[in-house]
Amino acid sequence: MTIFPEEVVTETRDAACVVAYRRLRHGVSTSRQIGYGRNMYPAAPELVAQIRALITVLFEQQRMTDYSTGFDGSDRHLISALAAEWLGRFDIGPGDVFVMSGSTEAISVVTGYLAGRGYEYVLPLPCYYAFEQSARRWGMPVGAHYNGDGLLHGTRSGAPEALVDIVPNGVTGRRFRLPDGAGDDFRILDSVFQVSAAAGKGSAVDDRHLREAVRDFDLGRGCVMLTASKDLSVPGLRAGLLITRDPGLRRYLEADRFERCYALNPLSTGVVALYVALMCARAAQRKGTTAPRPPLFPPEVASSRPAADDPLATMLWESPVVDILDRYLRGMARHYAAVLTVYRNRLVPLGIDLDSRYPETGYSLFLPLPVRVDGPEGAVVWCNRIGREAGLKLNPAAIFGGSDEPWAVLYDCTRPWVRFNCSVAEPDAVGTVSILETALR
Repeated sequence: MTIFPEEVVTETRDAACVVAYRRLRHGVSTSRQIGYGRNMYPAAPELVAQIRALITVLFEQQRMTDYSTGFDGSDRHLISALAAEWLGRFDIGPGDVFVMSGSTEAISVVTGYLAGRGYEYVLPLPCYYAFEQSARRWGMPVGAHYNGDGLLHGTRSGAPEALVDIVPNGVTGRRFRLPDGAGDDFRILDSVFQVSAAAGKGSAVDDRHLREAVRDFDLGRGCVMLTASKDLSVPGLRAGLLITRDPGLRRYLEADRFERCYALNPLSTGVVALYVALMCARAAQRKGTTAPRPPLFPPEVASSRPAADDPLATMLWESPVVDILDRYLRGMARHYAAVLTVYRNRLVPLGIDLDSRYPETGYSLFLPLPVRVDGPEGAVVWCNRIGREAGLKLNPAAIFGGSDEPWAVLYDCTRPWVRFNCSVAEPDAVGTVSILETALR
């Protein structure tokens, strides 16, 4: 049994999943792991060049040295037009879009809004830590959790419920069935600008789950959070988008922005516009409504473009960056497929089932390791030991939300469950699996 320092075990300011993470990594110094929190695939050089050029223009226009300029409103017009066309939600207007520092900030701000109005969360299990940690910070109860089959576990208090739908689930790579009987007083749809797990022409950018989920989504009593998955993200920019037509939440977001930073971050705004433009162009390609020359935007979006001297207009309409990024994602999809092949060839002989858990989109899997442990607590202890003694970081179920009780009810917790993603180079995949093979002997 591993003994953890008291301050690691008894930390009460953090959610249980964050406490578990601290215990999991205690004494572990290796960088080798299965599942990295950032993209290990090199960024497209053309994308880096465009961001560098955008920074230069923003300084020339004094947008980096002033709190607000006339371009800020133009940015929101452009982003809302692109988002409306891409998602097929033509009710989205400039006042409904908010650029955030990734979904992590969006989750925190929205949780603060909901906590002040007496809501409690209904969360998918597994999910990343931000919802649980923000709920703990803002004093918002987590009333229930649900699994991929829509099975619900929790204590109903009668408080209004905010149901979180992550499309697709970032840990499992699959779309969860929403639970029957869960309150739907407010809904959060959390998604990413995603690539497909399957390589092939036309399949690199995959938004089918999101477009299906948002089709009948009530933006008047909910919000959509979008951020770049690791395939697209530039982590230091922390660019995300929040869309809502809820009047109270919009007022709260505007007040929060004024209080904390007053103006939009024009660089993050440019990156968000680029992400949404890519998805819009791909959707236009599928519908056959593209413009006669790249970049491929439908005429109705092109007509909403900002003034000619806006740097976003230059980046999106007068450069090939969208098409270059699309080709980059196709290459990355092939890379992910190659890594999946490595895992399939190496893990199946170890008794690890990949076929039934192959991701619907993206590159995350949720795999049971063939090792007996004493529930979620035993998984944390075992994975910590593997990290310290074998030099491999593993991620058991406990770090993906909830506590022992919902995990025991919603999943088979006689074995540790690890998050498994394919954002590593093939040689790294071979090396990490070799360490895992040794650990399982």
